[in-house]
Parts: sequence; structure tokens; C-alpha cells
Amino acid sequence: MGLSSTLVLVNGKRQTIAAAVANDGSVFVDTSTIPMAALERVEILKEGATATYGSDAVAGVANFILRKDVEGIEISTGYEEITDGGAGKYDVNFLAGFGNDTTRVTVAGTMIKQDSLSSAERPYTTENAISGLGRSFLTLPALPFIPNDVDETNGSGDYAGVYDAYVTVPDPNCVANAGLLSPGLAGAGATCGFLYGPRFNIVNEEEKSQLYANLTHELSDTLSMTAELGWTHHEVLDNPQSPSYPNLTFPLIFPGTGGSPFDRPVQWYGRPLGAEAPSPLAPRDSEAIRASLQLDGELNNGWNWMGALTYSENDRVARQPDTIASRLNAAIAGNGGTSGNETFNLFDPSANSQELIDWMSHLTYTNRKTEMTVADFVVSGELFDMAAGPVGFAAGAQWRDESYAVKRDDIYTQTNDPVTGDLIPVDLIFLGGGTPVDVSRDSYALFAEANLPLTDTLEASVAVRYENLSSDSSVDPKLSLRWQATDKLVLRASASSAFREPSLVQLYNQGTSLQGLDDPNVAGNRASFVRVNARGNTNLQPETSTNINIGAVYDVTDNLTVRLDYWSFDYEDVITVENAQGKLDALPDGPDVIRDATGTLGGVNVEYINAETVDTDGIDLSIDWSGSTELGEIGLSLAATRFLSYEIPCTATLSAAQRGCTGTSGTQDVVGYFNYDNFARSMPETKVNVTANWSRNNHKVALMGFYTSSYETTRGGIPAGYSSSIDSWLTLDLQYAYSFEVGGTEAILTLGAKNLTDEDAPKLYDAANFSYDPKHHDPRGQIVYGRIKFAL
Repeated sequence: MGLSSTLVLVNGKRQTIAAAVANDGSVFVDTSTIPMAALERVEILKEGATATYGSDAVAGVANFILRKDVEGIEISTGYEEITDGGAGKYDVNFLAGFGNDTTRVTVAGTMIKQDSLSSAERPYTTENAISGLGRSFLTLPALPFIPNDVDETNGSGDYAGVYDAYVTVPDPNCVANAGLLSPGLAGAGATCGFLYGPRFNIVNEEEKSQLYANLTHELSDTLSMTAELGWTHHEVLDNPQSPSYPNLTFPLIFPGTGGSPFDRPVQWYGRPLGAEAPSPLAPRDSEAIRASLQLDGELNNGWNWMGALTYSENDRVARQPDTIASRLNAAIAGNGGTSGNETFNLFDPSANSQELIDWMSHLTYTNRKTEMTVADFVVSGELFDMAAGPVGFAAGAQWRDESYAVKRDDIYTQTNDPVTGDLIPVDLIFLGGGTPVDVSRDSYALFAEANLPLTDTLEASVAVRYENLSSDSSVDPKLSLRWQATDKLVLRASASSAFREPSLVQLYNQGTSLQGLDDPNVAGNRASFVRVNARGNTNLQPETSTNINIGAVYDVTDNLTVRLDYWSFDYEDVITVENAQGKLDALPDGPDVIRDATGTLGGVNVEYINAETVDTDGIDLSIDWSGSTELGEIGLSLAATRFLSYEIPCTATLSAAQRGCTGTSGTQDVVGYFNYDNFARSMPETKVNVTANWSRNNHKVALMGFYTSSYETTRGGIPAGYSSSIDSWLTLDLQYAYSFEVGGTEAILTLGAKNLTDEDAPKLYDAANFSYDPKHHDPRGQIVYGRIKFAL
């Protein structure tokens, strides 16, 4: 259902969303900030739960429960390595608990270091990651403002020759400078392109440190306190980028400027630093803090109450390299550098000093911070007795305050024109920057839930929640039924409504991403790597849905259980970001499509929107069997999910037409498609996980299989070596664990391999983007690991 449709809780409490946005525009809780060393279990609710938990619980809840009341010390360490490429990762963890009958303290810590894995180690993932904007120059026809101008351009030196109008002249040393030659912009000559894919990492060099502690204290026989504090610091240390972005203004370069060897103006299609230059780094730094205080009490009438106050924040710093536009222009004109008289040579990169390059370059700074404070109060107990048993009841209130702030360095901050009030573009050749953001909002909710034993075999749960938001309000009910039809068969069903309020990030975000887009105005739809500017939308409405879940649990034998669920979600006003490719296909020359005077694509502006409707349904199946044999304990489990439909509104794109759309009327079912040009995620029809466990004495073995079905892309112009079909994918994991004692200390040694047979991710043609689908496939290949844990 997407990252934003599941509510993530830590010990039953809300956590702030990350101060970052996924590449599909989704907001999410960063679960990597949850201390795995202290994790006890994860509780999953696989149905709409807004009536109980509020906004974001559209498709369910994942509740991470952390350990407390720990006795003793646990120390563990592990190392894993990607076998092809040698990228290693190691971690050290500790968990300690101590106290007495009334007070307990648990402390946990983790340190993780990860080596980088370059995409150059997986060439198949980047073979289409090519930009036509390396270092090329387009000759022009006679210019009326130059007397006696002719349709001929003469070049000298390495560019020597006579060129007609509209001939693309590439860097003569293109191949020697690791560039790529391809057909010219107007069909004549050739362009010097740039293979940017191998510059990027599949896995970055990272470091992460975590600390977590909780304190439980019995204040009296009827009152207890729990306090928690967690901290995570996560650094991305390398994150290499392209040497520079292309200059999407495609300026005219006149004779005698920028080192031009031509006798008349030419248009520059390229980037200041090309394939010959090293990759600058774009480091990231993230810090998360979580603190919670909870009181639990018991009243004289047997009822219980709980009150809690929880604060969480995520503070992220991102640095991204770019070129200062005014300094580049000055250097092209011969007025560059600290001396003011240096020239930046666009035609011969070897003529440029590092000092001049440093003077033009800038590492942008963006600090995004999200915060959330939540106060919860709940009372629970039994209302009265029915013939089949007591009626359980719970009621409560919740108050939330959340904020979102963005700060940028001066160059990267947009300002308003004092006369027109319009935003002034930042002084960079590519990145768009943004305005400062400092916004907050609060909301409160009232909710109640009752469990009614209607008969000895039938019980009902009824819940309702009223949520008052800063700009709206919502009332969401839920009805659940559970019928013990026989000793072996349970039937269950639920119906509910749900809503999701647009996040502050989606309301106010401004950001630039880099995407490979097919330009429908270019013959053959040659892909271009351009900027996509995403902006928030303060007119967004809450997303709502109606949810139905029908299921059965059948205990076939004492050892075999089968669970089958049908689920259906009908969404309205789905919150999503416009798809740049779909917008470009629908209106190639629309107001949000950025082109230069010659029509060359430079970028697309998109914003967050409320899509019309989404209707989706599917089936979940799980089968669990366990048994004892002379050889040991054996367990088998299967979990499968299958989309039956995912219908979205029709759009005026080629892909939509291939799925039966005529213009923008009706709906299209996007299950089984990559969905490169609409707001839906890539959507294989079926996923299956299978696990086989065996244990005997001190030995345990687990074999796990993960299957993703095939699906299709509807992109046109698929090159040789690719297909419209994205193959199914099956990987196997194997793990062995051995328990033993060393001097009275319990220990567990674990050895294993992920992707045991070293399967490549299925190839996908996605224009100039990476040639695999990161939402479903992992290109790292086989990973081997070992761990050891001591319990003192």
C-alpha cells in the first residue's frame, strides 16, 4: 500500500516521521532508528485501524516492542560481506539489565560500520544511466544581429573544421576523457555524453551509533512508571555524485570566450566538469531522539488507566554539490577566480586549474527537522456482564503537536523579488533550492472501543474515533466480528473507515531530484537526465478510505494451521506527488515542462496532489506446520500475498492507453506493471515467503525463500538486451545457529548467507535511471555473515 499507509509505533507510541522524503514522494518513519539490540518482538495488525490508532493507520499498524526487565548482560558482534565487491559491514551490540523488585533498568547500545559498494561493481544496473549532456556544442544558423553572418562555423585546434548550421560538435577527446559518443542533437554530428551511473553507490559508506535505556519503577501497589530514552546518530560518509550537473540554460558561447575555438557563437550542451573529473561527495548526517514517560495505575473498581507523554525528533543534514551560476558565467567571460581575470575553458578541461574549479563549486547545506510530542490517556475495564461474559471497554484521548523546519545556506535559499514578490532563482546551475520553512500544528482525538461477547462463539468489537485536525475533522468507526464456527474453524471480518492527514513535509516541502525521462517530442524518445522540482501543496485534503477484511483461521490438525484473508481498500483523495514522466507525456509543452529556446528538455515541475480514487483488493494466505521427529523438531511456514486489483483513474498517457484507457475517462488496473508514469508503485501481482526450520539439541537450521512474481513495463523504445517483461525473482537465505557454553557463559554462534545462489536482480529498462527496481529487488548479490552472542 506504500510507505505512508502503515502506522509505525514504538512500544505503542507514535514516532515522528523522518525529515526526508522517499523518491516516490512518500513520508515514512525511519525504522533504522529503532534499536535492534533491544527489540523483543514486532506486532502486526493487517487491517485498517484508524478508529483505534488515528491518522496513518490506513492499511494497518507495525508496533515495535522493546525489551525491559532484562537480567544480566548480553554482548554480540557480527560481520557480513558482499561476496562480489567485498563491501563489509560489522556491528557491536550490548544489552544489560539490573535492579530489584521495585526498580529495573535496561540499557542497550549499538555501533555499526558499513563499507561502500559502487554500482560499477554491478555494471548491469547502470548501463543505461547515460546523460547526453557531457561536453557538446551546437552550431547555429546565421544570426540577424551579426552583419554578413553566414550558416558556416569554422573551428580551430582540436575542433578544426567547417561546420554547417545545426551540427553538434563533441569534445574531440570525448572517448579519451571517458565520455560516450552518440548521434547529434539535430541529427547531424555527434554528442559527447556522460555515463554517470558508475559514479553512484549501491551501498554507501556509513556509520551508525545507538543508545537506548528504559527504567521501570513500582511507585505503589497500584501505580507504576516507565521512562524511556533513545538516541541514534547515522552518518553517510561518501555518497559520490556526478562531477557537476549540466547547465540547463544551454547558453550561447561567443568567439573569444570560454576558450572557444569557433569563429561564431555556438550553443553549449554540457556540464562544467565531465567524465574526466573525479566525483564530489554528498554526505548525509541524521540524528534521532526519542523520550517517553508513562504512568500505569489501577483504580479501586478494577479499572486501569494509562497516561503517557512522548517526544521524538529527527534532525537531518544533507549536503549536495553544484556550481555557482554567476561565478561560472564570470569565468567563461574571463573574469573568474579570486584574481578576477581567469577563464574557464569549456572546450579543454585540462586547461582549468583546480583553484578555479573550487572557486566556482559549492556544497549546498540543507537542514530538515521534524518533531512530534504526543500525550495519551486511556482507561479500560469491564462495563457490565452479558450472558456470554463481561463487556470489555476502553476509552481515551490523545493530543499531538508536530513541527517541520527547513534551513538552507544563503546561496541555496530562495528569496522574493522586492518589486514583483516572485521567487528569485538561486545562484546555482541546477539545484533549485527553496524557501525557509518553520511550521507546526496540533490535533486532538477522542476514542472508545468495546468488546461484546454476543454468544459463547460470537464476539463483536466496536470502535469509534473523533479526530480534530488543524484544518479538518474526522469521525471513523470500526466493526469487527469473530465467530468460532467449530473447534477448528474461526471466521472473522471487519469494516472500518480511515484517514491520513497530509504531512507537513507534503504541505511545505521543496526539493529537486534527478530523473531520467523520455521526451515525447524527441524521435525515438531518447532519455534525458533532468531535474524534477517537487513542491508542497498547502491545499491538500486528508486522504480517506473504506476498508473491509474477511478472514478464516482453520486448525487442520494440532500441527497445521491455515489462515486466509481477503482485504479491500477504497481510497479517496489519495495523497501523492505528481509523476514527472506522466505529466511530460500528457502535456509535453505544458507550463510545468522546462525547455530552452530550441525545445530541449531541462526539467519538470511537480507538486503533491490529491488523486481521485484508488480501489484495491487482494488475498493473504499463510500456512504453518510444525512437528517432532526422531531427527529433531521441524517447522514449515508459507506467507503469500496477491493483488487482485489496484484501479486508479485513467490518464492521457501511452501506458494508460495500453491498459484500456481512452483519454482520462474510466479507470485502469495497474497490478502487474512497473508504473513508471503514474503515481502507483511498481506492483508485482504475487509475493511469497517460505521458511523451513529444523532444530535438534544445540543446533538450528533455517532455509528461507523469497519469491516475487514477474511484471511488465509499458515503456516504449526498449533497446536490445531488454524486454518489456521484468522476470520473476527467487532468492534463498540459509542460516545455522549453534548454542554452547564457555566457562558457564551461554553463547550462540550464527553463520549464514543471504541470496545463497547469488542471483542478479532482474533487469529492467527504466530510461536513464538504474536498470533494476529497488522497491522489490536487491542488486547486492550473495552476502555471507557470522555472528556471536554471549549472555553473561
